[in-house]
Amino acid sequence: MKNTLYPEIKSIVSTEYDHGALPENLENCEVSIDVEIGIKGQEGADIFYLTAITPSAISGSHEKKWGRGYLIIPLFSWKEVTTSLEKLLMHCSGEDWQEISTKLSKELLWEYDNYQP
Repeated sequence: MKNTLYPEIKSIVSTEYDHGALPENLENCEVSIDVEIGIKGQEGADIFYLTAITPSAISGSHEKKWGRGYLIIPLFSWKEVTTSLEKLLMHCSGEDWQEISTKLSKELLWEYDNYQP
């Protein structure tokens, strides 16, 4: 019988904002975020990508957008992003990394999406 493994956040960064920095308008913004996620208590992580976006930013945009890889939040905050990710991770345990990463990839974009060795 295998043990259940649990994912954890190793780091969260934005390519647009320094750590802890906030957009000018918290109710109307779109922030690209890279999250390193690995197995709890183990070294190593893979990078997953998401865009935290507010409903105002969606309605004000004339671009078409798909849903996967987007976290829709009413008001941007790093705490809200982290809390939302932690809630997602609670539903993504598995017997191995492949099972965990497959579950995470349903909501987040994974650095190995469409990778073919």
